[in-house]
Amino acid sequence: MTLAGLTLVEMLVAVAIAGILLAVATPSLTNMMERRRVVAVAGEVASLFSQARSESALQTNPIRLHMQPVPERVGAFSCLRMSTAEVGDTCRCDRAISKVCSIGSSALVREYLLPHSSSVRFSVDESVAQWGWVNYIVTIERGVYKTDVSNLRIVVKGVKSNAVLHVEYNHAGRVRTCSPDGSIGGFPACN
Repeated sequence: MTLAGLTLVEMLVAVAIAGILLAVATPSLTNMMERRRVVAVAGEVASLFSQARSESALQTNPIRLHMQPVPERVGAFSCLRMSTAEVGDTCRCDRAISKVCSIGSSALVREYLLPHSSSVRFSVDESVAQWGWVNYIVTIERGVYKTDVSNLRIVVKGVKSNAVLHVEYNHAGRVRTCSPDGSIGGFPACN
């Protein structure tokens, strides 16, 4: 009678096969996780626009959404800030963090800072945006149902997977999230 067992060679073959399967599965798992992050970031950006509309009904001062490009000297992150101010709104994204909302009557209501190390970034598609009074700022006021911006598109992109979603905001204050190539399920294709 002999005892059944695995030899060292059989164990090495099993470990090698497991390693090969893991090496094949890792890139698709990484892409899937980054695509989920793109969806989460797009949801957060869309929620900021919705909150700004709701917040404007509660505030006497206008609500402003700042989305200026962040210069390298300020930091390596994507930025969206919501503020309220009567005069002198300095809650811009292109200011050093220590100087945000430091002058005037501006107050930071909410901010979303996404470090570039997270492998997902968002930015304004400057080729389509038509700004009102000031570039990179959307102003929403109580009782005013149109904003000073039209064709605003925030592009949310995964650096490695190239997964892309657009968060679109029109002058009537409607927010829509869409997939430009229809590749991310659950979102309509962009027109």
